Order: sequence, then C-alpha cells, then structure tokens
Amino acid sequence: MVHSINSHLVRFGIITDIHFSSDSEPAAAQATAAELRARLDYWQHNGVDFLLQLGDLIKGSENHMHEELRQISTILKPFKGTIHHVIGNHCLALPRRELMAALGLQAPFYTFTVKEFRFIVLDGMDLSIHRKPETEEERQIFAFFREHPELHDYCGAVGTRQKAWLRDKLEKAEHSGEKVIIICHFPLLPETTDLKHGLLWNHREIAELVSSSPAVKACLSGHYHYGGYSLHNAVHFVVLPAFVNRNEHPRFTCGTVELQRERMVVRNQLDEILYDLPLRH
Repeated sequence: MVHSINSHLVRFGIITDIHFSSDSEPAAAQATAAELRARLDYWQHNGVDFLLQLGDLIKGSENHMHEELRQISTILKPFKGTIHHVIGNHCLALPRRELMAALGLQAPFYTFTVKEFRFIVLDGMDLSIHRKPETEEERQIFAFFREHPELHDYCGAVGTRQKAWLRDKLEKAEHSGEKVIIICHFPLLPETTDLKHGLLWNHREIAELVSSSPAVKACLSGHYHYGGYSLHNAVHFVVLPAFVNRNEHPRFTCGTVELQRERMVVRNQLDEILYDLPLRH
C-alpha cells in the first residue's frame, strides 16, 4: 500500500534489536536475512524518507561479532535510501571506532532534520563499562551504578558532554519552532521496560530534560524486547518490540512511522496501526 503524500509530512521505516547472529542454525540465519531483505524492499518501494535502526543490530557473539557485522552490512547495503543508526549495547561487543566506521557514523550522538521535524539521536552507551567516567558528575553516576547492580552492566548513561549538547539542541529547536523526536536505544521510563532488560542509567534526569522542553513531541526507543508505552508530561515514550523476538509478538516485528503536524502514527509490518498519538502543541 502506497500512502498519499498529503497524509503525512514525514514517513520512515523503523526496526530495532535485530540481534543478527551468524552462529545460529544456518536455516534460521537465512530466514532472517530473507525477511530483512523483503522488508527493505517494501520500504524502498513505499515512499519512506529514511530508515531508522534503533540499535542492537548484531548479537555480538564473542567469536562471530565481526562476521555478524559483515553479513548484516551486506544485507543493508542494497537499500538506496538513508539509514540512520543508533548504537545499542550489543553493538559494542565490537570496538566503538570499528562499529561507527561500519555504520557510517561521524559521531555516536547526532541530530538531523526532515521538514518540520528535528530528530535527536542519543548515545545511551556514552558512559558505560566501555568508557571510564571523565567528570565528577560521571563518576557519581558510575558510583551509583556500582551500588545498584540491578541497573545492569549492559546498560549505560548519557554523559556530561552529551547532556550539554542535548540541552543546547533543545533550546535551539524551541527558538526555531521545530518539532523534536528523541531517539535512544534504551527506554527512558521504568514503566516502559522490565527489571531484566533495564533502562538508561540516568533515565530520570534525561526524561525530565526532554519532556520539559515544549519542542519535544515523542521519544522512540528499543532494547525492551516486548515493547511499551507511557505518556509523561504530554510526551509520548514509545518502546518498540524487538525484531529478534518477532515470533513471540507477531503484531509488531518492524514498521513505519508517519509524522503529521498534530499526530504520530506507528504502523506494523502489515500496515496496521499500532499507535495513533496526538502531538502536544
């Protein structure tokens, strides 16, 4: 189904937590590759402005992570549009520089605009077991994590420099009248995840920062494989289900997001509406 260009301002494909594995059963890996190629072909021929990959692109197996990245890169390469990638925790089984080079990322957190919307992509693994804290604030966050192991060593936080960058981007968006969509691999609200999966270490601070900005309309995340939703300060916090668990929740394996001036519509792989959400003014 090709949607009318007048029904939305921005339309993009979205997928999260593919966890591509090259050490699984060959038949399973081939089936995953075939399903991904079919979905990429759908997006290619159905008028999306770009594709958003929300993180955990690979499983990150100890002996196969390089091959996983090579194979998934080969699958994605034929897509002729722009793919915006988010760094997930499984991705960092690989060295950060190698991962970023393979994904074409100039920076681990970044922003881009499409028509009236500004997308702010966060790096939730900015401060993690993979990078030592550099400021007193980061040392306090890291100390808090060590005192609360339930926060999980596979999660992370937005660091000091990134937080200042985020605040600056939000202020500029407010002044220019842009509508902001926040993108983060990790959920930012406890009610949109569970204890096993966890969430951003400094989720409270970042959630308050983004939801207090009148420019922010929604936040899109992955990581929690079964999906979740919460409304906080009139901002929609949507966590989308994982592609890797698609057989457990067939209602959403991946899909499309349509942004209108006053609404955000999330559709599943069957073009059925999963969310139809009014955007705050």
